[in-house]
Amino acid sequence: ILFVFIGNILATQLQQLAGLILQIISSANNPINQLQNALVARNIEINLEAIETQIRRWVVSGMNMILGFLPNLLESYVGFIIIIVVAFFMLTDGEKIWQLILKMIPHNRRDRFATAIQKNLIGFLQGQLLISLILSIATFLVFTVFHVPFPFLLAITVGVFDLVPGIGATLGVSLVSLIILVQSGWIVSVKALIACIALQQIQDNFIAPRVMQSTVRLNPLVVFFALLVGTQIAGLLGVFLSIPIAGVIVSLLEIEELQAN
Repeated sequence: ILFVFIGNILATQLQQLAGLILQIISSANNPINQLQNALVARNIEINLEAIETQIRRWVVSGMNMILGFLPNLLESYVGFIIIIVVAFFMLTDGEKIWQLILKMIPHNRRDRFATAIQKNLIGFLQGQLLISLILSIATFLVFTVFHVPFPFLLAITVGVFDLVPGIGATLGVSLVSLIILVQSGWIVSVKALIACIALQQIQDNFIAPRVMQSTVRLNPLVVFFALLVGTQIAGLLGVFLSIPIAGVIVSLLEIEELQAN
């Protein structure tokens, strides 16, 4: 209920912001009209109505995109909060929960089950850290080439956000791009944004499957399939848990064809 309430407030205020921007554009004293008057005063005849119309379209399109993206953002945020809560209880009562889970497993399979869980969870966490580290290093090198201020700090920011499955990388890149826009202007910001998107695509399609192949010992096709199924079933929580669960299943069933070479 709280998240629905917050979402409604955000949606309402975004619509109000869009209306305010459109109202400013439509007013007689908007910046475009002021520029038009300044040009006319200098005998420069340029019709800026087309620019004003295009700005209107951009504002409406941008707000519609944000409003459409908002439910996914809230869903991802809720999933992340659930992960934090589960992690907290695992830290405080982890031993009791673990013993309860083991009691559900046949006695002759408990050791094997415990080994599979520990190996795959630890491997997954190590893989996530390694993937984020690689992205941080690559981002730092790109930002250094583009002469972005504070390249190390911004690259670390991208890497930390990347630890959050699903929406984390997008949020990190968006935040960093806005910071660069304020610091260095739109040209450098656009270059950095394009570079970060390219790095993310390389990470998601080439680096991440290979890293998970070595840390969780899963075939890359199994990793892709697990992520797809996990996302469809449980959203962000599914993204976070799908690979370790797949690793445990493959280990327990000893399906060698699905394990990494």
